[in-house]
Amino acid sequence: MRVVAILLVAALSVAGCSPETPERLSVRAEEAYAQGDYAKAIAAYERLLQVYGENAVTYANLALAALRAQDTEYAKRSAEKALALDGVGPQAELTRELLGMVAEAEKDLPGAARLYRALAQAKDAQVRLRARSRLARIYADQGRADGALALLLAAANERPTDATTLYNLGNLCVREPLRMRQAALDYFRQAERLLPKDSREARKCRDWVTRLEANLARLRQVPPSGGDAKTCAENLRLARDAKAKKRWRSAETYARKAAQADPSSYEAALELGRTCAQNSHRDAALKAYDAALVLRPGSTDAHAEAAQLAYDAKRYGDAVAYLRPLLTAQPRNRFIADLMMRILTAQRKLSDARVWGEYYLALDPKAPASYRKWVDSLPEE
Repeated sequence: MRVVAILLVAALSVAGCSPETPERLSVRAEEAYAQGDYAKAIAAYERLLQVYGENAVTYANLALAALRAQDTEYAKRSAEKALALDGVGPQAELTRELLGMVAEAEKDLPGAARLYRALAQAKDAQVRLRARSRLARIYADQGRADGALALLLAAANERPTDATTLYNLGNLCVREPLRMRQAALDYFRQAERLLPKDSREARKCRDWVTRLEANLARLRQVPPSGGDAKTCAENLRLARDAKAKKRWRSAETYARKAAQADPSSYEAALELGRTCAQNSHRDAALKAYDAALVLRPGSTDAHAEAAQLAYDAKRYGDAVAYLRPLLTAQPRNRFIADLMMRILTAQRKLSDARVWGEYYLALDPKAPASYRKWVDSLPEE
């Protein structure tokens, strides 16, 4: 995943007329930092502190330069001094993000995750987006793809045109390929349009688009050829009539005849899935839903109903596989988010379930207090 680094923050205000003015020292530090001469940048920030006194912004910049120089202990001490001087407001949020980066560099992933989780609710929108991306990267590296997906979808909901978020979503979908290749392709296409054309990420997007288009073309299942459309339509009508009268066995029989008469009929496959599910013929129902998805891969109905059926059957892995593509297609659908939370809870993946619960609450702020209490009862990490 790609995460945008914290930008060096503004220099101090004008003070005095010494040749070593704050502006000159800041410019010297920023130029050295931009050129990758972190030792020179550190020396300039230290001089700034020595001559003009302690300042949260200068300590934060010093911490960032030290981090880039791989002196994590010095970076941590400098960031903590910045927080001691300014523990609230926008600068404090940037400093806490920096402490998270230091914790990552020191392989203290639980510490980094705690900082990023708190910053996911930061007042500054850019800090929120970066914190979610950073936390999603940690989760993905830990094999927690579903928690990572919730964080990145929340970021995309807030800022749909954020290229970094879209790029990270593409990378996450590629890492979790089951039913997610099309979503990865869509995200990389969007990211490529928004990224600078000559950037490394844009080139990677173009490479992934080419590879995924070829991969999907190879894997795309050829829909069955058409059959007797007239017989299919008649049996489909009879199936729906029987269903309206709650004659479920007859409904399933007619739906099966419709699907057999015309294997290319999405409506017949979907109806067969529904009637089989009603009759608790779960394996047959999921097979029918799979047939419907071959005919119409983007079907939200087939994905949602198959996911719910698999969940009810306690086939949680299958439920997640059906649900993930639907979540990327309908990221603001709170009912789908709730189902994902319940699946993860059933799998005892409680930390990821909490992330999805928080995602649901962001979509539905008027959710019952009992739901919020349930979410809050789940472990954060």
